[in-house]
Amino acid sequence: MAVGMPRFAATATAGALALALTLGSVAPAGAQLGSIDPATLGPDDLETIIEAVGSVPLGSTAGSLGSVGSADIPLGEGSSAPIGTPSPVDPSITETEFRGVERTRGEYQYWIVASESMQREITVEVVPSRGEGAAPVLYMLDGVGAPVSSTGWNHQGQIADRLADEDVHVVNPAGAFASYYTDWEQPDPVLGNNKWETFLTEELPGVVAEQLETSGRNGIGGISMGGQAAMHLAATHPGLYDAVMSFSGYYSTMDALGYQTVRLSVETRGGQVDNMWGPHRSGRWAENDTISHPEGLRGKAVYFSSGSGEIGPEDLQEYGGGADVQNLLIGLVLEKGVREGTEAFERALDRANVDHRVDYSDTGLHNWPNFLKIFEAGWEHIKPALED
Repeated sequence: MAVGMPRFAATATAGALALALTLGSVAPAGAQLGSIDPATLGPDDLETIIEAVGSVPLGSTAGSLGSVGSADIPLGEGSSAPIGTPSPVDPSITETEFRGVERTRGEYQYWIVASESMQREITVEVVPSRGEGAAPVLYMLDGVGAPVSSTGWNHQGQIADRLADEDVHVVNPAGAFASYYTDWEQPDPVLGNNKWETFLTEELPGVVAEQLETSGRNGIGGISMGGQAAMHLAATHPGLYDAVMSFSGYYSTMDALGYQTVRLSVETRGGQVDNMWGPHRSGRWAENDTISHPEGLRGKAVYFSSGSGEIGPEDLQEYGGGADVQNLLIGLVLEKGVREGTEAFERALDRANVDHRVDYSDTGLHNWPNFLKIFEAGWEHIKPALED
């Protein structure tokens, strides 16, 4: 144990580590674990803390699970924290249709779209272009928390302000929490009926084209879980998207860390991961492993980024000057894993001769300030591909 570091009780057991290994997770109550000076934490200190929290061995960095392999990390009692309840299935919904603007808030419109594939209503947060004439569409995906009625791209990203001078329609689907924006094999008792890939690629674009004057150019982006999904969708539907940007995503579903983060993201929120893609290493898991087949990204503007997992000034501010130790550690563990995954994805794109830009920050944990500090770099990279 590091000098001056309090030995805390085992009330935060493997479930806390499970949360620490989920992309974009929310720490449980009682997050302040003592008067630890985060600026003094090194890799050995972090491993000691993680061992105290969950006694789970770490791999090559604090963010990898090489020594765990494919064994399932036990969640522990009380580690499941469902975020919300999706809209119930409505058998009367037999076609996808725009049902109106539920409300507006400043530049943001909140559309209600009935989804044929999910047989439920979806809230879609839209910022129409402030320019004149046809404009491209930028779809932006949330992380694992993905609330039902709005998105982090409003509350955290202030995307209407960030893109106020740009001629682009911004479309943010809400309520996809812990879904990975994918088509699930079967409905989940807690997370509901999820057919997000169908909704995003087959249903929503037609609704957007009916309601807005569009140019036919599309980009997609996201943070964390949403960044991972955005890269998959761009690679899998090359005719739909001209550009993609991802901030702190992880692009493998087949390696140890990719498997554990997906499983824990779903199961710590009350879902059953086998309902998504079936047993691990089945065909559906492989299909979503973008790192193994990035060829669909050729010819697109591709941007992705990662922090370092090193604590910077923005991170200390985000976590109350370092007082919110558990959330700080969660962000640190996550971004160290993301950094390794991002470097691996860069190597995969190089091998596949896929043009791309990747930015690595010197500091930054897994949090919105880290995602957003290089948002403009991502936007400037993909913007030319969206212009006529």
